[in-house]
Amino acid sequence: MNIMLVEDSPTLQQQISNDIKSAGHAITVVSNGETAVQLMELSGADLIICDVEMPGLDGYETVSIIREYLGEQWVPIIFITKRGRLEDFIAGFEAGADDYLVKPVIKQILHAKLRVMERFILMQQQLNEARNTPEEATKFDKLTHVYSSDHFFDLAMLHWSILSRQMQPASLLIIDIDYFESYQEYYAEQASLNCLKSVAKAIMASVHRPGDFVGRITEDDFILMLPDTDEEGAAKVAERICLAVEALNIEHKSSRVLGVVSVSIGVATSINLKTFNLDKNIQAASHALQRASDGKGNCFETVKLTSMTTSGI
Repeated sequence: MNIMLVEDSPTLQQQISNDIKSAGHAITVVSNGETAVQLMELSGADLIICDVEMPGLDGYETVSIIREYLGEQWVPIIFITKRGRLEDFIAGFEAGADDYLVKPVIKQILHAKLRVMERFILMQQQLNEARNTPEEATKFDKLTHVYSSDHFFDLAMLHWSILSRQMQPASLLIIDIDYFESYQEYYAEQASLNCLKSVAKAIMASVHRPGDFVGRITEDDFILMLPDTDEEGAAKVAERICLAVEALNIEHKSSRVLGVVSVSIGVATSINLKTFNLDKNIQAASHALQRASDGKGNCFETVKLTSMTTSGI
């Protein structure tokens, strides 16, 4: 990878540069946010590692500007900080960071995070190539451009097997458009197709990691897999989806809940993937969806193994 390091401390510049080079990556070092923004516009980078506290533009401001410049293009960004409070991490993620390194930076942890980000970048590249290859077209739903049902489950089985060996958690979300059959009857075919495309786009926009993937499993049901994600992380994604669909503000006069198009989401998280296999997780998510469907619209319910909690917005 071509990595940009944004760090004003010469000592940390030297240390982190050496650690990155020892992992086999190329590195460009800049000492302030202004230069980082200019360099991204000129030559780009595969990954950015950015200090939070810097003179001039701080890390939050720098990353926000870079994210705005990149638009829909995803480049992973890791913050470096000596701050360890929860509110600091939240502020960083809201600014556009994907991960954190806490000072002092430990070489082994840095290398582990680089391997994860490299895997995400590769998956993103493969996904982009697949979308543009004619023979791969059957892997995607023609209307919504998310994965087809068959290909989604092929990928899910593969990821489940890998995560099981690595003893990592995984979460599945099943997303249903509330009262979609009545929407079709009231608004006719073209409006229904437009609705499906808009909801699919809202779901995709709510998923920030390229390692997460979405499929369409029935006419109005979508499924989302979140590898290496616990119940708290999955609930945050479910909440983002609810808010994104609510923001669409698509009229739905025949809805029994909000008067606009809404969704219900069932969320299931497995910590021990060897005990709770993919089929069991799908069943748990389906049961959670049934309970969420009794709600007020744009609601979700979560299940962790055999314990259940109700959530919503």
